[in-house]
Amino acid sequence: MLYMTAVPLHALPRQGVLLLEGTNAAAFLHGQVTADILGLAAGHATLAALCSPQGRVIAVTRIGRIARGLVMLLPRELAAPVADRLRQYVLRAGVSVNDVSDDLAVAGLMTGDGPPVTPPGDWEPLQLSAGRTLVIGPVAARAEPPATGAPAGSWDALCVALGEPEVYAATRETWVPQMLNLDLVGAVSLTKGCYTGQEVVARVQHLGRIKRRMFRYRFTGVAGLAVGSALLHGDTEVAKVVRVAGGPGEGELLAVLGIESAGLRLTDAQRQVTCTPMPMPYPVPEAANTGDR
Repeated sequence: MLYMTAVPLHALPRQGVLLLEGTNAAAFLHGQVTADILGLAAGHATLAALCSPQGRVIAVTRIGRIARGLVMLLPRELAAPVADRLRQYVLRAGVSVNDVSDDLAVAGLMTGDGPPVTPPGDWEPLQLSAGRTLVIGPVAARAEPPATGAPAGSWDALCVALGEPEVYAATRETWVPQMLNLDLVGAVSLTKGCYTGQEVVARVQHLGRIKRRMFRYRFTGVAGLAVGSALLHGDTEVAKVVRVAGGPGEGELLAVLGIESAGLRLTDAQRQVTCTPMPMPYPVPEAANTGDR
């Protein structure tokens, strides 16, 4: 069984999986996403963004090497459209791109400072940062005993606490990578060369000040918040929700807003939810002089 250790498993049923196979799969994907794929070691995964030619983020994805090829992990609702988009660029690259979300299951493990996870059978590990591991295996082999499973939503809460964004259908092509802090979490290589949208991403990085960034908030209130919802300061819309962990009552979220608004307490449009700034787990250079207001 997958639970051969005492580490709770976070089931991720909404995770979509694309499988890229072929001798040129790494080179092909290297030319499509913001991260360095050619240097990606087997058994490891990197955060990356797939961008439009205009530099807008179509999907945030974790890319890893498994025995069969490269996998792209992203919200299930984006798996099919992203696969179709990648196939438009394949041409004669000798690469196949397939949506295998119904065939492969994904789960997360928090290993902390402990030894790397070695799952049994057909499951394969992908090492992440911050003492985390993703495991991928056949859906038929998935086992989720209640006694050892992690609480529902706890992986999302961990990702929000770590300041890791996600893009969904409702927010596709809304932001450039820097607005989602992807350059601050190792998901953007500035030395790898060309990829789709690279010219815009590089221009944002090197020319002028980045004016919008992603920040973390704790929310309380009688309603929940949806991805893409507007957040207001007074009567002015200043932010848009990127990722939510929690539901009606309380939780945490990530939102993109102008640097000048960082540290402000925000509300939703119906004044049913109050959002209080929380510390980011990594420095946001442009916000160094902002505070809780």
